Amino acid sequence: MKKRNSYAVPTLYLLSLFLITIGVYYTTNSYNNYKNLQTDEVRYVSNSIFSRNIPIINITEIIRRPFSVEDIEIKRYYYNHDDDIEKKEKSVVFYEGTYMPNTGIDYVYKDIFDILSIYDGTVVDVLEDELLGKTVKIKHNKDIISVYQGLSSIDVKKGDLVFVNQKIGTSGTNKINESLGNHLHFEIYKDGKTIDPSICYDKNISDI
Repeated sequence: MKKRNSYAVPTLYLLSLFLITIGVYYTTNSYNNYKNLQTDEVRYVSNSIFSRNIPIINITEIIRRPFSVEDIEIKRYYYNHDDDIEKKEKSVVFYEGTYMPNTGIDYVYKDIFDILSIYDGTVVDVLEDELLGKTVKIKHNKDIISVYQGLSSIDVKKGDLVFVNQKIGTSGTNKINESLGNHLHFEIYKDGKTIDPSICYDKNISDI
């Protein structure tokens, strides 16, 4: 009897150890399968959400003025054939004995002021002309180009992407408008022809 009991105890011990091992194996395997399933589901949900191009905010930007100072003065207006005589007199440029219709608006201020892009766009030209001075041209879409002339400094270069209200330079002067002192000569072109900038402000570019 003593010899038979000595074999029974180890046998029961080994059987118990075997059952515990089997239990641990299946428990671990079940957990891993569950974990993998959960990971796959999370990836699937995440991909299905972030792969969609859903606009969250849709802001329609408008054309802004090319400056931020408040008490700026218009010294020369854009020349319109339909304007009255008094305004036409303020819309011509006199240079070396010749009167020319003004193709933009001349904004004058007592101090040098920042020049701002009126709308998002691409700088298509940066140049310095003997008469017009330092000039920046920005293309806003296939039809509209804004031109900033007589700058004292320029903060952008050709090819740069610019955004509405971004500083592109500072006011200055040029030879053809030297009598105005510190100012900005500003023009807007549509389909290659100048238009009155004052009719463009606070409008969406598609309405010009």
